[in-house]
Amino acid sequence: MKTISLLHPFSAKSIGLCENDLLFSHSKPHEKALLRLQEEGYEVSIDYFTDNFFPFTKNIKGVAKRFWPITKPLIKKRHAWRKQQSFFHYGSSCFNPPDVTIINMSGHGSPYCFKLAKMLANKGKPYIAMVGGIHMSTHQQATEYYQYAHHIIVHTEIQKKQLQETALFKKLPIQVMPLGVDTSFFKPKTYSKNTVNLLFVGRISRLKQIELCIETLSFLLNNQEKKVSLTIVGPVSDAIYFSELKTLAHKLRVAEHINFVGTVEQKQLVPYYQKANLLLLPSIHESFGMVLVEAMACGTPVAALKGAGGSDEIIEDNVNGILATKSRFMERILQYVQSPILQQKYSNNARLMVEKKWSLTQTIYALRESVNHVFR
Repeated sequence: MKTISLLHPFSAKSIGLCENDLLFSHSKPHEKALLRLQEEGYEVSIDYFTDNFFPFTKNIKGVAKRFWPITKPLIKKRHAWRKQQSFFHYGSSCFNPPDVTIINMSGHGSPYCFKLAKMLANKGKPYIAMVGGIHMSTHQQATEYYQYAHHIIVHTEIQKKQLQETALFKKLPIQVMPLGVDTSFFKPKTYSKNTVNLLFVGRISRLKQIELCIETLSFLLNNQEKKVSLTIVGPVSDAIYFSELKTLAHKLRVAEHINFVGTVEQKQLVPYYQKANLLLLPSIHESFGMVLVEAMACGTPVAALKGAGGSDEIIEDNVNGILATKSRFMERILQYVQSPILQQKYSNNARLMVEKKWSLTQTIYALRESVNHVFR
């Protein structure tokens, strides 16, 4: 039986989550695709780092999720992004390496990724570099990491095209694996057309530009007659920024129209998507943006910024959602909430687009092809 490990070389805290999120909410498309491969005869696992002193495994819906203690850094910057390493995981991979390891990390990689990949390559065990984010490092270690990978996985055609325009990645094998959703679970429901329910889902981080959501709320309250609310769902990964957002809400006198919900498990997100008239995603960068596809599957269109990354591929402007410059973001949203025709059009087309291109079926097919490519 061939073994597959999907490694996320970081702890929950390093990405602003708690360990329960890694068990039940994080990386669901990967998990469901791996579960399908397990049903087809592969032995699969999903690996993370943990603050615990000893390794442990939990079986979640048939998939083994393994947690490996952080052994570096020990105290200072223990949960610093991209600095974490685990002697326990490295030792396990050295003495009992999977037949293929999929390493899911940002385009910058990490010292641990580079060290692990080199060891696997020396043992003749293939690894796949799965890239999140749109920024890539090209120093010597990173270059070797990508060159010796069996192939590279990205999540959008735009990202693949951008990489292939650079000298390093021009001749490297790159495959696209869309992060799809279960369209039988994420599905539309009738929402109120007499109110405007805006939604943001994601980490409370400065890169997400959530202040633009709050400013949009204020703009709509001042420029049209419908009642408007903003629900913000997600963990606080930047406490200072969170405080700034609350200050801004009071300054604009819209605090009573905002609900900060905090972390919500993925399976509990559906009612939030279904109730919303529009999901706001004013991030500076979005390599894919899982929440886009989840919302659109529920018939909730998305308003995002042009040039952010994955949203440019998923959203077709004025067809299934809004892609706007920052200067026109609020104006375009005002046009949308004032037009029942646009609301119905975007909602219908958003759902159709997900069914066609971003369903879980597409993810399973792409991961199966990727793994089969290794074993041919």
